[in-house]
Amino acid sequence: MGALRAAQWRYDHAEPEDDSARQEAIQAWIEDKAEQLVHGADVLVRQRFGPPVGIRQDQFVAKVAEHLRALQEAEQDDLNALALLLLQAETGGAVKNMVGEVVGQSDHSRGKLYEIAESMLEQYAQAGVEADAEDAAL
Repeated sequence: MGALRAAQWRYDHAEPEDDSARQEAIQAWIEDKAEQLVHGADVLVRQRFGPPVGIRQDQFVAKVAEHLRALQEAEQDDLNALALLLLQAETGGAVKNMVGEVVGQSDHSRGKLYEIAESMLEQYAQAGVEADAEDAAL
């Protein structure tokens, strides 16, 4: 009976496996794919059975539009910033620094668009890392 009790104690007090490398791979995948999504690419993950899954550019655009509508409904949108953004885009001016004013501020280091992209990609990250690992093994 002592061996069983000792085994149970070891099991109860065992440290969880270190999965930090897996978590880092998942975070790197999310950040890389968010960059692609923000720059206009679809992010699709190959599945063993069935068609690829992921986020298409039109889905990302719809999510950004949904965010902008929410800002407008909450009366937190800045129409002057949007108008200035459109005018700068029309004349070839620098518009990148104006995006934050239009979509709102974010705690994300790269801004609200990346925050939205990463939140959409999280559900596909594990499968994406696994698919990339399988592709690398081939």
